[in-house]
Amino acid sequence: MPKSLKCKLLLPIVAFVLYLRGSAPYLGQWDSFDYLKEIVSHSLSPLGVGRPVFIGYNIFLWESMRRIFRLEPLRVEIVVMAGTLLFGVFGILLFQRLIRQFLSSTAAQMAVLAMAVSPLYAIYSGFIMTEVPMLAMVLASAAILWKIDDRHPDFRDIAGGILFGLSVGIREQALTLSAAFLWILWSRRFNAGSRIRSIMLFGFSAGVAVVAPVLGIWIYDPTGFAARVRTWFHAIPLDSIQFWKNFQASLLFTLSICPGAWLAMVGAGLYFLFKKRKTGEIVSAQIANPLWGIVCCIFIPIAVLWRDADVQIHPRYALVALPGALILCTSLYNRWISSKKGPWIWAVVQILVFGISLLVISPWRQAQTERIEYARQVMKAIPDKGMIIAGSYSPIFDYYRGIGVRPEWQILWSGWNWDAKTSEDRISNSWANDVPVYLSVGPLGWAYYESEFLDLHFFLKDHQRELIIPGLFRIHPFR
Repeated sequence: MPKSLKCKLLLPIVAFVLYLRGSAPYLGQWDSFDYLKEIVSHSLSPLGVGRPVFIGYNIFLWESMRRIFRLEPLRVEIVVMAGTLLFGVFGILLFQRLIRQFLSSTAAQMAVLAMAVSPLYAIYSGFIMTEVPMLAMVLASAAILWKIDDRHPDFRDIAGGILFGLSVGIREQALTLSAAFLWILWSRRFNAGSRIRSIMLFGFSAGVAVVAPVLGIWIYDPTGFAARVRTWFHAIPLDSIQFWKNFQASLLFTLSICPGAWLAMVGAGLYFLFKKRKTGEIVSAQIANPLWGIVCCIFIPIAVLWRDADVQIHPRYALVALPGALILCTSLYNRWISSKKGPWIWAVVQILVFGISLLVISPWRQAQTERIEYARQVMKAIPDKGMIIAGSYSPIFDYYRGIGVRPEWQILWSGWNWDAKTSEDRISNSWANDVPVYLSVGPLGWAYYESEFLDLHFFLKDHQRELIIPGLFRIHPFR
């Protein structure tokens, strides 16, 4: 194997081992269990317009592996997580391919290292979530569009547009990078005619890739499609009162996507300021309009989120800015520290910050591991029918129901559609139909749902409780 190829593959291989070792034993977050249920049952997600590309490719992956290896439904967790992990590694390779077109070899290796050990990128490469596959598809599109080639230029624009459209089908947040792709096309095409032609071809192919599956869903079930869209927009917490909090959270999470890179860049800036050393080149001259690049690749994707209160609790929303942030930090670092020691200092900072980040999140990781272990204990403790008042375990228990492991379970969901009166009626109906009612109070089971738990307290306080396992009670009707 040529030495250059070994160097290119070294970091992705290290990243693969790292993400494999760190892959979440608790699968991810609330959405992860919904996705798994939908993949097994071949149904669309209630989020967005159904996440058709993400659900679709995972259905194909799951059904292929299930038939080949005769897997039971619960093994879907391993199959889908493996797919996300591979996307994480592909993202490293694609980012490397992209930035080698305009950064020096040393600077490109520095940026790739920073991405491989980005705490958030590493975490979500081991989660069953949409962000990392979306980012990999976006990087594939950017790598194709950046390269200028006299052979088949139209094909590059069309292929880049299709890949960008697929990234939107994986996760709608990719749309926030539209300005970044317009900047790439404008900067990398050198006359008005080629710019307009490229933008039109890219926009048309991206639009087809985005709209085609959505149109198919609408044609198949127009009423259900309209209801899905209404539910989604109703659930997005848009509120001008949240603007300042959203702004603060987005700033914090933009720093947290690559803390080592930001820290190294600031340190290099201070070093240059006080030492007054001669600066190196910021980037290759191949990058035109770099200030517009910063605005389109980092600022706009984050600013779009300032109306969405979910950004306060989900740092993954900021991952769309990761490639641009790494390119910016690496370029400025190389400009301010151009000595041979610079790359080594950069590497030490990245690895040190990554290690510290692992220590910081270890208590949270342990808590999440305890949650999934508790959920598995509940699955064993209730082998037959039952109504489970689930709290934050709602998607986990409904996942067990939806994949056919516990088909007789009924789940009283918390979250979007909680209504105290409706919940009381469902509990009473379960008792009337001789369906056992269980209250789950497992680890962090009612975090963020304290008001819902208070509703239940006033309704259930006079009813008899029977302890089934620690954290799980059977509630008997008051007689």
